[in-house]
Amino acid sequence: MAKVRTSTMKLHPDVHLRLYKVGTQYKKDNCNVNRDISEVHCQTDYNTKIGHYNTCAVVGNSGVLLGSRCGAEIDSKDYVIRIDIPVVRGYEKDVGRRTSMTVLNLSTPKRLQSSARLKNRTQDVYESRLRNIGGTALVMDKKSRRRMMSLAKKYHLPFSLYTVKGSLRRGINPLASKLAKRKMVGNPTTGLVTVLMMTTFCDHPYLYGFFPFQKDAKNRPIPYHYYPGDYIKPIKQNDGGHHHMKREYDFFRKLHKQGVLKMHVGSCEEK
Repeated sequence: MAKVRTSTMKLHPDVHLRLYKVGTQYKKDNCNVNRDISEVHCQTDYNTKIGHYNTCAVVGNSGVLLGSRCGAEIDSKDYVIRIDIPVVRGYEKDVGRRTSMTVLNLSTPKRLQSSARLKNRTQDVYESRLRNIGGTALVMDKKSRRRMMSLAKKYHLPFSLYTVKGSLRRGINPLASKLAKRKMVGNPTTGLVTVLMMTTFCDHPYLYGFFPFQKDAKNRPIPYHYYPGDYIKPIKQNDGGHHHMKREYDFFRKLHKQGVLKMHVGSCEEK
């Protein structure tokens, strides 16, 4: 991890991100109602500043999480990072209920804005998802800031919006290539960006839901995401053609074998 952090430190939030706080002070209703979440987790999830943590969970969106019952394990980590505003409510047993940070894909804010304008409000799935993570940190490309600030005001939600000072994906492939000792090409996924950034402020990272294959180890089919798509952009099964997900998966496995992180695939109750 020390060697990796030497290379990735330029992605540290203090260097790489700029904070824009939107809305009023968030009321920690989740903490007051749910006694299973400790006060330290409340302070973690609703803290404006991104600190340094012992354990972190980075939760991908692969369908391999369905039936995994990894929720409690994910929630036990000091900091929980999710990608692209996924559905959490209804899937807590498998994916946990806590969210400290969400890193947005480049196209997501546009999709959210289109969804917010739908006349049929039942088709806008994002209002409830955003309310579920209100008060937490949102990380995005700087071009997306105005859209997300507009949405936060429309839904009357407070967020700590962080924008990348440069570009979300700029410099990621050369950095990953150096660490992987092989050329990483194509558009890096938001997952790759998130994992590399996370190594700068977390000592013991755990990855869940990073599995780009159509079948699991028991040859059972796996949906692309563990949750259904939205009205604006329905999910296409394994539609990752412009990404090199298999290569990124191999890269994460290499970091796992080197002890940099722990990559979990399968049930959390089979240990």
